[in-house]
Amino acid sequence: MAFVDWGDPMRRLKRVLKRLLGRTQDEQPWGERDSLWYDRAFEQNQHWREHYTKSSYYFLWTVIADRLVRRGVGSILDIGCGSGQLAQLLSDKGIRQYCGLDFSEKRIAQARLVCPDFEFRNEDAFKSDAFDVCDYDCLLTTEFLEHVESDIEAIRRVKPGVYFIGTVPNFPWKSHVRHFADADAVQDRYGDLFTDFSVDFFYGNDRGKTFFLLEGIVRPAAENAVRETSAEPIRLVT
Repeated sequence: MAFVDWGDPMRRLKRVLKRLLGRTQDEQPWGERDSLWYDRAFEQNQHWREHYTKSSYYFLWTVIADRLVRRGVGSILDIGCGSGQLAQLLSDKGIRQYCGLDFSEKRIAQARLVCPDFEFRNEDAFKSDAFDVCDYDCLLTTEFLEHVESDIEAIRRVKPGVYFIGTVPNFPWKSHVRHFADADAVQDRYGDLFTDFSVDFFYGNDRGKTFFLLEGIVRPAAENAVRETSAEPIRLVT
């Protein structure tokens, strides 16, 4: 008979409780999450505390950083800045004026730790006055637009004439409100909010996982004749 090591009873109990708690969280309907969910996700995943070069997003962040530097961006407002990994990369690339906004207290604390020379605000993007009081000529959003119901409302809060760069995915996730089948779908949802709008794409793996990179100049709110489009999630195999 094969020997089975059942381990210490307390360890077994902890493993069972962890599975049950994780299963409870996973069984929530997919969609927008609150700040406590993001705090828990941060605490449970070491990769949010690793150096930015170890992140699976690093390849995409280098593209963003290169475009910001080539454009000569002087000041950035980053909505949904997370734990400061991208901010640290931008600092290393010479960006000196930056304000990061995130409603996750745990992530903002980490961002302040790894990038102490930048400003970070632990605030809700839909209640914060950062859009009005911060000095920025660029709005940056990665891992944000797909996570909130009111993505259009957030962009409408941005000062007109500001350069925008951000990303959205083509794949579903438990905290995603929406994702996009192709670049045309991205254009349909966001194109009317900007002038000089463009959508590029980058593969995240060899199975079709894709990130769309959006760039444009924010239109004045009065010119935002936005066509409302469906936010129903598209189920794709990734």
